[in-house]
Amino acid sequence: MSIKEDWAATEERLLHEAGSMAELLTQIRPHISARLIDGQDWESLLERAEESPPTMAAFPFGFELPLQDPSPRADFGVSLVGESRSAAFYQERNRSGEAEPSAAGLAWLLDETDREDSFLRSVVGRKMLLEYDIDPAPDGGRQDPGVFLYPVEDVIAGDGQRLRELGVVHDALVHASGWSPDAAERRQLEEVYRKLKPDTLIKAVGTFPSRERAIRIAATGFKKAPDVVAFLERAGWPGARAVAGATVAAFEERSAFAYMGVHLDVDASGVGPSMGLSLFPHDNEWLKDIRHWAAIIDVVGEQGYALPGKLTELTRWSTGSTTLFGRSGPFMLVRGIHHVKLVITGDRVEQAKGYVFFLMMCVRPRVGAAAS
Repeated sequence: MSIKEDWAATEERLLHEAGSMAELLTQIRPHISARLIDGQDWESLLERAEESPPTMAAFPFGFELPLQDPSPRADFGVSLVGESRSAAFYQERNRSGEAEPSAAGLAWLLDETDREDSFLRSVVGRKMLLEYDIDPAPDGGRQDPGVFLYPVEDVIAGDGQRLRELGVVHDALVHASGWSPDAAERRQLEEVYRKLKPDTLIKAVGTFPSRERAIRIAATGFKKAPDVVAFLERAGWPGARAVAGATVAAFEERSAFAYMGVHLDVDASGVGPSMGLSLFPHDNEWLKDIRHWAAIIDVVGEQGYALPGKLTELTRWSTGSTTLFGRSGPFMLVRGIHHVKLVITGDRVEQAKGYVFFLMMCVRPRVGAAAS
């Protein structure tokens, strides 16, 4: 069967397992480290997960773990894929008039990429990522999820020639976020894109509607420290580029990564003060074997970017697979590290984060297997 059929079968089964992602997370709690997520922060995460249908577990979901923070807390992320039961959840709520503005924006993105003749669909496909900040908004309310779109393959390669493709992604995110068009912001984004070399590309573009307005991009394909430093200089990042170079060099000396991603926030005035540096040990981003991560985790610890106890727990807990037995039958639960990210603000590494993914897949009997 196709991947799409596998997803559909898993979604169907998950409807019989739980009423929401919160209920499903509670069921798989033994497989989520209480040393990394616990207490009120776990309860707050469940409150946000209550908004999502359980079918989302058929696609990658997971946690953003602050490795320098002693609190056992995490932010929450889920994938939203077009023409799925999860997508229909948002679209049907919007058609009924029950959707809040942020959910209505998601439904609009899904409707737009459902159309086969949609230019947006040709650029980003039919997948997006929702990132939920678990901390309350400044006014005490819930923050709308961040929304990220992922250009397919090398459709926004760093050759400076894909401005139309970049523009349609920018405009779609602005509309879905409920923001007004801003020509200056779009020009600044185009300028940053023009600074990329042909062997790099824009891999993700996103917004956080509840934060101060900015467009976040992830440019990937960087292999060496001088390449990162040169791009930051060309792009006009105001932080200490020498610190960024030295940070990368420590990992490069250990051959710890296969490639890197650089995350920048862009607004109408230019590039923001913080820069994210994501490290990937392999060309495949979905790794469930901790051995791939050993060198990166070692350097993070040696440089003092994270708390030793959290790194130890990340290593012990965050990868592998197991079989779960649910009401509707067995599932395979897969977990792994997607990437490790350092955030540099000014002249120092301010944060270290581990992005851990989960995926549930229904286990179906093999064709021709004997009945028990």
